[in-house]
Amino acid sequence: MPSNILKSPRGMRSYLPETAVELEEIEGNIRQTFRLWGYQPFITPTLEYYEALTVGMGSRLKKELYKFIDYEGNILTLRPELTAPIARTIAARVGEMTLPGRFSYSASVFRYDEPQTGKNREIYQMGVELIGEGESKADAEALILAIEAILKTGLRDFKFDIGHTGYLDGIIEELKLDREEIDQIKTYLNGKNIVGLNNYIEKMGIANKDLLYKLPGLRGGKEILNKAGDMVSNKRSREALQNLRDIYAYVADYGLADYLTFDLGLIRGFDYYTGVVFEGFTEKLGYTICGGGRYDNLIRQYCQRDIPAIGFAIGLERVRLALKKQSYHFQEDKIDDLFLFPADKRKLALATARTMREKGYIIILEERDVLSNELINYAGEIGAERIVSFHPVASVEVIKIKDKERFKQEISEGWEGILWPK
Repeated sequence: MPSNILKSPRGMRSYLPETAVELEEIEGNIRQTFRLWGYQPFITPTLEYYEALTVGMGSRLKKELYKFIDYEGNILTLRPELTAPIARTIAARVGEMTLPGRFSYSASVFRYDEPQTGKNREIYQMGVELIGEGESKADAEALILAIEAILKTGLRDFKFDIGHTGYLDGIIEELKLDREEIDQIKTYLNGKNIVGLNNYIEKMGIANKDLLYKLPGLRGGKEILNKAGDMVSNKRSREALQNLRDIYAYVADYGLADYLTFDLGLIRGFDYYTGVVFEGFTEKLGYTICGGGRYDNLIRQYCQRDIPAIGFAIGLERVRLALKKQSYHFQEDKIDDLFLFPADKRKLALATARTMREKGYIIILEERDVLSNELINYAGEIGAERIVSFHPVASVEVIKIKDKERFKQEISEGWEGILWPK
């Protein structure tokens, strides 16, 4: 037998029902939140052309792509995220779109990364993209929606770090750094490698290094914005700080400011971000559960049109792990009844099951000649509340699994309403 015949590829997972129903509950809660904000579902292909998805993603993520060659010689890749595929689709069909547009998605993405707890190579995400709106109120809407969506899952112990690419870009312009220096500094910041960053800064032959040394320490409440403002004089950095103040005011007015922390050293791993960036996290996990930001230049790289945009993605498996650490109790979808019937009672049993399912009851069917202890044990193992046996003449026998109580119900006019009152 081949050694891999029973295995999933490394970093990919199958989910048994007990886990799948938890993910489904999280997904349903988030989807409902997106819908209440007016976001409509958007579907893109799982496979994309390599050249299309590498636009704006950055060198780090390019190394994590799953690549294939089709029969026509084209290089294809499994999508590593959803923003670029949605941006490409918008660019290709912009004449059909009404902007601003609010779009949501739920889909798997694939990254050839080192697997670890909560960081698989197949990642199931949900997220939104707000396309065609470039003001601070759109930034605030995306951030508020991200917080509300996570709250709707039942998670409470989390925070969002907020930064802005313009603050660092203004410093870079002020210090007149070259491309290699910029890339190296962003790499250290993205990896939160403060020791490596400080060692690199020390070797740099530039004046006013203090700005870069202090950057990772610019994290805290709204008061940090004034401190960050005192450190810079360039227009770009100051405009970024004002954008963050405006966003904070919106979020505070909505009543969610307690979930925010500013981090002016926050750098996300995509080159296409142009403004506010944010990440949601919980201290019970060692990685983010949500991330996003503004990307005003990405769509232009596909269609030469300036269309501002902002979005975010939530990792469902990471949220599930965080909920588990919070001792959250997921809803249990109990099976109401297991119907047991012989062949000559099949029509009655099927008709009754159909009627009860239309009323919302969960029914499992078993065509067997006798009621056995094995079947009673099976009903208990699958979580059925009762067994309803259609074997008796002119009546059904009901067995309650939990307390083993048994009784008969005569089949007469209105009998279903007695056993299934709702």
